Amino acid sequence: MSSGILFTGMCLIRSLRMQQHTNISSHPSKKSMKKTSIFYVKGKKILCFYRGRIDLIKQNTAGLEAQLQAVRNSRHVQKEQTEETLPPQEDIFHITSIPGLTLQESTNVEDLCKHLRKLEKKLKDLKFAKETKYVPVQVKINIIQEINQKMQQWEVLDMVNKQLRLRYKRIQILADAVAAWGYSDKSVSLTEYILPSLTEAISLKEVGTLWPEILDADDPSAINEPAYLLEYVERFNKLFDDKQYKEAAIHVANCPRGILHNLEIMERFKAVTEYEGHISPLLQFFEAVMSSFSAVRHSPKAKMSLEGVECALKQNRLDLVIHWVIQQRVTCCEELGDLIYNYGDTELRRMDTCMGLAQIVYDKCNVPKKAALCMCMCGQISGAMAYIHDCKKFSLDDYLFLLNKCPNAELIQCLTHEWNGKPAVLSTGIAVLWLISNDHEETGFHLLKEICDSGQDAMQQTILNDVNCTLENWQEIADKCNTHNHNALADSIFTVLTSQEGGTVITITTEADNDGAKLIEHIFL
Repeated sequence: MSSGILFTGMCLIRSLRMQQHTNISSHPSKKSMKKTSIFYVKGKKILCFYRGRIDLIKQNTAGLEAQLQAVRNSRHVQKEQTEETLPPQEDIFHITSIPGLTLQESTNVEDLCKHLRKLEKKLKDLKFAKETKYVPVQVKINIIQEINQKMQQWEVLDMVNKQLRLRYKRIQILADAVAAWGYSDKSVSLTEYILPSLTEAISLKEVGTLWPEILDADDPSAINEPAYLLEYVERFNKLFDDKQYKEAAIHVANCPRGILHNLEIMERFKAVTEYEGHISPLLQFFEAVMSSFSAVRHSPKAKMSLEGVECALKQNRLDLVIHWVIQQRVTCCEELGDLIYNYGDTELRRMDTCMGLAQIVYDKCNVPKKAALCMCMCGQISGAMAYIHDCKKFSLDDYLFLLNKCPNAELIQCLTHEWNGKPAVLSTGIAVLWLISNDHEETGFHLLKEICDSGQDAMQQTILNDVNCTLENWQEIADKCNTHNHNALADSIFTVLTSQEGGTVITITTEADNDGAKLIEHIFL
């Protein structure tokens, strides 16, 4: 618009100049000059008017440009804030109609008004439903907390109730005995008469179960137990189907009689692979089951205990395993000890802790050789030797098991020599023969070398005093020495075997064991 006005003014000025030039060149008269001056005055006024309009337009343009720039800046800031949430531009341009309406209806005013009225009605219904049918999430959380508190109070009251019922039962036994004595001929004293009943009352330890099945007819606390248990199971199924796994696990923990503490429920939690958060539903289940130990009064079965510890170790929750084992929340078995032992064997920074836990498990399930192995792996050789001598259940296979798993020089020394005034528990010859025959050759040869270096007659005393190793065994040891180029050790052994007076020595020793006396004879040719 401003450019058009400017163009008009320029054209007017040009025409005035041309008119002036024409009038001058033709020697105009006074009348024509008067007309020209009038034309000039009008042109000047028109030009001033347009200049004012141009200035006004420029001011308005400057103001509009400032507003436009402010809008652009605000849109730029808003775009940066919502850039991650806005849909891609190509998706926006592909939107061609309103959801629920056809393209033709989207361009029809009547259809749009009708659709608007439907949406307004739907919004009104939703607001009404929100006010009448729903409550804030916090209300549900408060109710759950209140239920848990009530359940804890119920457990305490149930324990008190059982104690009172036990007391009532004892008093009832004694009251019946006193009443029977009153109807008797009273030939014996009251004390003698009620003594059997008193013994029975004292020996009574528990009355009924956690959920009484048989109650007196006038007992107001009588409940329909099957219906209650069925309702409890259905509640668990609903929580699990709604993917409320944490609430379902807590529900399992509080279940009466531990009816949901079984492998079938465990498998249902184990089958869940998609869940929110870092803690798997299976681990939540085991945490709930282990924490309810005091309520159900028995630890989970061995298979479930094994699964629980394995699940915790897979998620590096050794703290849970420590708590479960120390608090006796798991059923100990050899497989459980092996699981913890192997985890410590791979996680070296936690090895000592795992070995201590595995030792507790092995000791509880009566596997002494593996309990001693855990001590040896932690470097507690003295503790392991004390455990071996106190246990008195170790066999030759158990000692060889320790040598295989932990061929430690200090352990071998303690096993084959006297320890704290007690005789050696393992023959030196058998230990050496087993080591050099089972991929521990260097350890066996090192033991023989230490014997040779300890003195001139050390090898001779070792061979002659070793009543559990036969001639053939020592000959085999010497052959192994020759095979592995330990000729000096082989010659030392053969020298002892052949240097006895007459070439033959017979040693007869009687050793008592579980089967009786055993006659051991060594013949060196």
